[in-house]
Amino acid sequence: MPDPATVGRALTALAYPDDGPERQGYQRTIADARDAFSDLDTAAQFLDDDGEATLRRAVGAASRDDHSCARDGRRLLRDLSRLRESIADAPPSTPGDGDHFHSGRTTVFSGAGESPDR
Repeated sequence: MPDPATVGRALTALAYPDDGPERQGYQRTIADARDAFSDLDTAAQFLDDDGEATLRRAVGAASRDDHSCARDGRRLLRDLSRLRESIADAPPSTPGDGDHFHSGRTTVFSGAGESPDR
């Protein structure tokens, strides 16, 4: 079965065939980021429901019977550990430091014959 994100990008490309390479570049980057975080709510709910402890118990049980399943569970635990490390190492966000407007202090708006380099 094809990946829904890939299908979505293909449909977008069909809907907007005249988009230049610059637009396609940032659209692809934003789509990839959206796809990466699309399941964040589910992951957060899993952790809120004590999913990490449940996963650790499941890995322990699987290691006795199903080595492939246990390997997958250990990989998920490693990924979770890397995520926690990344979050811990992230610099604190500064409120108001995102998108904001900076006025063009040197922009001349009047047409009264003022020189543009004033």
